[in-house]
Amino acid sequence: MSLLAQMPVQLPPLPEGPALKNVRGPVELNGSYESWQIALAVLTILLIAAGAIWLYLRSRSRPPAAIPPIEVARAELNAATQATGDERFALLCANAVRRFLATEFKLPAGSKTSAEFSASIPLEDKAKARLVDFLNACDGVKFAGQTLSKAQRSEILDTANSLIEETQKKEDFKTA
Repeated sequence: MSLLAQMPVQLPPLPEGPALKNVRGPVELNGSYESWQIALAVLTILLIAAGAIWLYLRSRSRPPAAIPPIEVARAELNAATQATGDERFALLCANAVRRFLATEFKLPAGSKTSAEFSASIPLEDKAKARLVDFLNACDGVKFAGQTLSKAQRSEILDTANSLIEETQKKEDFKTA
């Protein structure tokens, strides 16, 4: 056996004071919160912060303002002037006019023949006849392989520009 086990253990005497019978447990402080209340408060703060961040990011990523259809048509016609082949030139000119008119008259986008497209556009007879002639000239180049002289290219481009400008002016007059 060890020496420690043989020695008697003597504790110091207890100090004088109140009896241990009257000792109470831990004191609850007023205003203390339970753990679920703290978790709920933290969760609420995190949700508010996440919502604020989401709103901030959403406000910064707004799509750019829409470009007016006439500007798009002018840009497409400008690109057509840079086209080297006659087929490409006719295709770009016809598509610019088609897209512009479809946008202006709020027609569904789709592939229609030139006759179907011109019939669906509500234009005056004179303007509709010019549109039909324009689309037929473009179709002749695109599908029949006709070639264009510089004068014919210029005439097609001028017709496209005038169709767009006249339609735009009439639409401006209707909305005013």
